[in-house]
Amino acid sequence: MNRIKLSIRVPAGQEIMIRRIAEARGLTRYQALARVIEAGLTAITAKPVVPVSSPDNAALSAVELRLSVIEALTDRSLFTASAAYAYARRAALRNDSDAEKSDSATSEAAQASYKRQRALAAEVLS
Repeated sequence: MNRIKLSIRVPAGQEIMIRRIAEARGLTRYQALARVIEAGLTAITAKPVVPVSSPDNAALSAVELRLSVIEALTDRSLFTASAAYAYARRAALRNDSDAEKSDSATSEAAQASYKRQRALAAEVLS
C-alpha cells in the first residue's frame, strides 16, 4: 500500500481524545490517529443513520480540554513551589565555598520534593 505523509492540525479536544484512545489500546498517538481517520472514512462512506457529533460530545470535549490545561498548570505550580522550597532551604543553609555543588544539590532536592508531592497527590486520587 502506498502511503503519503500528511501534516494535519486537530482541535485540542480531539487531540486529547486521540491520546486517550492511544493509551487505552496501547498505541502511539500516530497509530491511533490513523485508526481514527480510517474509522471516520468508513463512517462517512457508510452513511451512518445516527449523527456522529452532538452538542454533548462537544461539551465533554471542551471540559476535557479545560481539565488537561488545569492539570498541566497545577503540575507546573507544584514543581515551582517545590523548587522554591528547595532553593529557600538551601539559601538558609548555604556555604558559599560550595556554590556549584549547592546548585546541583538544590536541583536534586527540588526534584525529590516534587516527586514526593506527586506521590502524595496520587495516593489521594486512588
